[in-house]
Amino acid sequence: MRCCTIVIPTHNRDTLLERAVRSALTACPVDGEVLVVDDKSDIPAAQVIRRLDDPRLRVTVNPGPSGASSARNWGVLQAAGEIVFFLDDDDEMLADYCTRVLQTVLRSSAAVWGFASTVERSGSDICMDRSRQRRRLRRGIVPETSPLKDRIAAVSDGLWIRRDTFVQLGGFTVEQVIDEDTDLCLQLIACGQQPWYEVEPGTIVYRGYVPTSEKAAQLTVSTASLIGLECYRRTHDRNANSFPAYSRERWFLCTRFLRRAAKQGQRERAWIFVRGLSPTPLRYAAAVFLAIKVLARGAY
Repeated sequence: MRCCTIVIPTHNRDTLLERAVRSALTACPVDGEVLVVDDKSDIPAAQVIRRLDDPRLRVTVNPGPSGASSARNWGVLQAAGEIVFFLDDDDEMLADYCTRVLQTVLRSSAAVWGFASTVERSGSDICMDRSRQRRRLRRGIVPETSPLKDRIAAVSDGLWIRRDTFVQLGGFTVEQVIDEDTDLCLQLIACGQQPWYEVEPGTIVYRGYVPTSEKAAQLTVSTASLIGLECYRRTHDRNANSFPAYSRERWFLCTRFLRRAAKQGQRERAWIFVRGLSPTPLRYAAAVFLAIKVLARGAY
């Protein structure tokens, strides 16, 4: 078995993919591998990166339903590494990230999954780089007492996990077009697995670029608003009961959905959600929260 696999799902990212793969190969140990999962691209990924001749690089085609979650799940099933790193095809992995994580995992059996700070880059402008850190956290296992928002992460935050744990958990929820990463984190936390956090960045995350020759825009900005809202609702419904009714975690999941609904002007859907909450005190508190959000944004 290899020490790690870096899984990169891709769909119609003809120019960005090569940049992501090159960064992954730089970060990948000699006994690791980089696995590109082609999610039915118009131009096959193998053709796009044919110039990258490296024995650690493999390409596989997702045979299941289209989508990033399905492609990542297939990638993990095909992975030969004990530790799986996820990298989006429009981002980059920093050269020392895998080594830092692997040294941690070898020393601590409690480190089952984790994430890191990121470098946020505006388009391709290096001068606009901005470090994004969880300022309340230190390097190590995130305490269970930390706010839930500090214990969940996006795939772009250098998300990694032990392969066996991922498979036992069932992987990403395929129906989740977005927010699949939050859902996975919550499932892990519900099993008592708190994440490991790396203060030093693990990835460069590109924001606000406008694809030129690329056909696939960033999912977080291109996903239809109602589909995205359904994903947030599904994340709540799948995970809310993992936490006590009168807990910070339950309240966070509730208000997270309501904020997004209010921002998108989905007042009716928000009130339907509130009316279905229980117990009664939680429903009343959520109703007040939503009313304040509605007033703050004005009539809609």
